[in-house]
Amino acid sequence: MRRLAAFSPFAEPPLNTLHLELRTATARQHQDLDAALAGALDDRGGYTRYLLGMLALVELLAAAPAAVDARAAWSEWVDPRRQALLRQDLRDLGLLPLAHGLAPLPGSCWMGANYVLEGSALGARVLLRAAERLRLREPGLPLAFLQHHARPGDRWPRFLGELQILEGGLRADAVRGARHAFDVVADGLIEKESA
Repeated sequence: MRRLAAFSPFAEPPLNTLHLELRTATARQHQDLDAALAGALDDRGGYTRYLLGMLALVELLAAAPAAVDARAAWSEWVDPRRQALLRQDLRDLGLLPLAHGLAPLPGSCWMGANYVLEGSALGARVLLRAAERLRLREPGLPLAFLQHHARPGDRWPRFLGELQILEGGLRADAVRGARHAFDVVADGLIEKESA
């Protein structure tokens, strides 16, 4: 049997090795964060902690860095509505969170950190269902961010395609960025609000 050419429409797509590398490199942090958020949507306090953690991550990624190379048009991955919706949900919960004041990420780390945010949208679909159940017990619970973050679409596969073009040192920087992003979320779970 003749082997299919790599450009054949019937050939399997190339394995996204950077995605696997990021997943492996952050597996422990991901497990720790999942454990810290276990049952987070069982009550209002846990839900608030989740929103605070996500706010820290969204603030970290609020603006796309200047392109690292000619192929990297990353502004597509910036969604300013996320931050506005998070802040509104937190205000509706009675909080006025302080800005986290995080230093901007170097452009070479930005896509790795964004891997954490874009990947969290997949889990947000499950969290939204849990939050909707919580809202039955807590009428008026604000869900605008989760509803927006969990919306269906093709962002994740397109994002993985963009990740795959990173080469050389940018791949190592992406791993550093993803690790940093998990740390930012974990730190953001601690309530920080203005007086």
